[in-house]
Amino acid sequence: MITFIFSFNRGLHLQNCVESVEHCTPDSTIVIYDDNSDDPETQRILEGLGQRHEIRQPGHIQNLSIHGGLYNNMQHALDSTEAEGEIICFLQDDTQMVRPVTSDDIEFIENFFASNTDAGFIAPVFQKGHTRQKTLDRFRYSSEHGVYFCHHESKKDVAGMHYSDISITLSGRLKAVEWGFHSDEFDNEQQARRHFMKMGYLYAPFVMWLPNAPAYRNKGKTLAFQIAERRNKAGVYPYKIMSEERIFTLLTRAPEQLPIAEHYLDLESPLKKPWIFHPLKRSRLLRKLDRLENFLRGNQK
Repeated sequence: MITFIFSFNRGLHLQNCVESVEHCTPDSTIVIYDDNSDDPETQRILEGLGQRHEIRQPGHIQNLSIHGGLYNNMQHALDSTEAEGEIICFLQDDTQMVRPVTSDDIEFIENFFASNTDAGFIAPVFQKGHTRQKTLDRFRYSSEHGVYFCHHESKKDVAGMHYSDISITLSGRLKAVEWGFHSDEFDNEQQARRHFMKMGYLYAPFVMWLPNAPAYRNKGKTLAFQIAERRNKAGVYPYKIMSEERIFTLLTRAPEQLPIAEHYLDLESPLKKPWIFHPLKRSRLLRKLDRLENFLRGNQK
């Protein structure tokens, strides 16, 4: 398996993500795509990580999306793969592997793609506890496939049903449909819907986003965004690697019990639950101010 990690100006998060992959999948090849970070701390950390992993910086990219050069870098990563059946894991610096990835995990992933020739992506993540129960109820376990699928009553395309930026895929599977990453997650969702079946969510996930991580939109932050981050004490809050007891509980639960992060994971430094993964989540006013400032800046997405 090759793990691509995409990063921008979050050096400590990147270091935590890389170390978690090293611990949980020691045989995985790790390639870091840095989106031209200009933060001195991040640059120092990149220099250190470059001693043991390949770091790629594609250079200046015009017409950046709200996610900076993420999707351009994901395309570069895909294009760089050679083995048709190579398993790819796409991560970002604010994610972490939380348990060892076993030979059984790899075998399941390989068998899932082999048995479902129209499968494009697998989501290796836990569910978020703050998500509304109505949303959680959309995830239903398929005993035939051994994964959860997200069902949505609306005909509107909703990211997360067929595609996720944090995912596992096969290089040959994407290249066979001439996959090209678009600059928006919803556009990639629609592309995945055209080519593939619904994305399967692992019964026993091994990746999760870190809560309260600082974030960027268009490689910057609005004033409202900065206020929200200070209010929520944005920082680095790594997970403890799951104990054998916790892993056993995860693996032996009833399928009807969704793998919700707060039920199975512990942070190194405790935070109020449910955890939040976007600084604007708890303030409607700041969300409105953020949208207004982005509109005035000409940032439409």
